[in-house]
Amino acid sequence: MQRRNGLFWGIFLLTLGVLFLARRAGWLDVDWHSLVNLWPVLLILAGVNLILERRGNPIAFVTTVMLAVAIPATLFGFFNRHHDRDRDGFHMRWNHDDDDDDNGDNSYGDRNDNDDDNGDEEDNDDDYQHERERRNAESGRVQTNTFTETMDASTHEAVLKLSGGAGRFIISNPTSELIKADARQTVGMYSMSVDRDPATHIPTIELKPKDEHQHIDLKDGDFENRMDIHLNDKPIWTMDVALGAGQGDLDLSAYAVKSLKLGAGAADLDLKLGAKVDQADIKLDVGAASVTVHVPKEVGCRIKKDGALNVEQLDDFTNVGGGEYVSPGYDASSKKMLIRFDGGISRFKVVRY
Repeated sequence: MQRRNGLFWGIFLLTLGVLFLARRAGWLDVDWHSLVNLWPVLLILAGVNLILERRGNPIAFVTTVMLAVAIPATLFGFFNRHHDRDRDGFHMRWNHDDDDDDNGDNSYGDRNDNDDDNGDEEDNDDDYQHERERRNAESGRVQTNTFTETMDASTHEAVLKLSGGAGRFIISNPTSELIKADARQTVGMYSMSVDRDPATHIPTIELKPKDEHQHIDLKDGDFENRMDIHLNDKPIWTMDVALGAGQGDLDLSAYAVKSLKLGAGAADLDLKLGAKVDQADIKLDVGAASVTVHVPKEVGCRIKKDGALNVEQLDDFTNVGGGEYVSPGYDASSKKMLIRFDGGISRFKVVRY
């Protein structure tokens, strides 16, 4: 039985949400180190699931559900293991002097036999708590930024380089500017640079986080990272997009995209391509992801697929061997597209519209 996109990602997100809630409510007391060390089980489970689905075995429904629970739990455990190490080290520095307190009273006043000193310590604790609350409030504040670059009428080609961590990334309707991007984030900030080639005058736009190694505390459920991008539809575009975990809604149907390199980790990607160029080269390199690609019917499409642990839905394509598939009437098509897909534990679907 084919694994449905909604089933896997619905359970995936539900599990992740429950883990966030349990973490914030203090319900979790888990040995994250032992849990994360079991990650090879995911590969075994994914292999069993793939075999069962290829054979149409109904038990594949059970293994799909198990994967949808196990993958987010392992990812959550990995990040929280490092968070717990940092947190435990912090508490050790504050509680070190309590180790010799055998009477069960944790007050500093009993240790020093001085009520005034105890009052000073309590004031310091209050100051620390207020400072911590202030920093938490600041880190939870949503920051918004808008980036724009004016369109030059002489610009016939352009390059977009986009990178981001966990979050949601959207490319949609065209703009009269060369680019207009709106960013919303609670952690870190984005930056944009535009460099024009001295000889060809082709602009290269680079949009990325200022701190590419920004720490994200998964205990805080108020994290937001969203990027909405609008491009000019006049130039021919070359795109290099590198995303982490999250969601990508990339509607490129209105743009002339001759080359797209898209890399992602644990993500849900929906990519819509257009028919604005005679030859398009699309390279998809993903990890644990669900990828849906929409291709115009008037474009002849060839797919080269790699990766053993993939479930693909290529119903309108003919398997020509060697992991390659072609759309009907490919050779006679005046416009052609090559899609190269390399996936880890992933689901790959191509829809002709």
